[in-house]
Amino acid sequence: MDEEKSTVQIGEEKDVAATQKDANEAAVPSGEAPEEGGDSASERVLELEKRLKDERDRLLRTAADLDNTRKRAKRDIDDAVVRGRQEVLREILPVIDSVDLALSSADPQGSAQPILEGVEMVRRQFLSATERFGLRPIDSVGQAFDPNVHEAVSQIPSQGHPAGQIIQEMRRGYLLGERLLRAAMVIVSRGPAPSEPQAGSQTGDAVEREDPSAVEESNE
Repeated sequence: MDEEKSTVQIGEEKDVAATQKDANEAAVPSGEAPEEGGDSASERVLELEKRLKDERDRLLRTAADLDNTRKRAKRDIDDAVVRGRQEVLREILPVIDSVDLALSSADPQGSAQPILEGVEMVRRQFLSATERFGLRPIDSVGQAFDPNVHEAVSQIPSQGHPAGQIIQEMRRGYLLGERLLRAAMVIVSRGPAPSEPQAGSQTGDAVEREDPSAVEESNE
């Protein structure tokens, strides 16, 4: 029994010693293998960081492209809405012109006065409805000529208006929001006409020229 026990103890001690030796060898790096493993891990980390940066840049570019596409689509939709309104309102403007012409040429004191009042009311309702779509008339008479919104059909001299001031509106112009829908056709003042010499001043000059001869004759 003592011999078996001693044999078992010796075997166990050998196993413990061998296990400890293996653990020590594993803990202490030997040769080039551990160093190669460390370099491989560092390269792998750098590669992953580069891939992460590339993916981040790609996502940022994609987000920027998406935002630009969204803005461009909204701008195109807004432009399409404005163009649609312009086409409709351009077809309506001649009707408003005809109503304005009828009101300006009719006699407000005649028997057709009730009819004129009804037409004027319809005109106001018409303009009120179009104003909700952004239609606004352009002020012309008495304003300085602006080539951006006015179209001059003629220039005439005027004593009561400075040069460049609008005297008469031939056709009303309109704005759609901030855009020009139709320019106003106007007549512009050229300023006061140059004054001509009066007949009295010429007669006076003639009398003055005749005075010396009259004096000579009296002396004789």
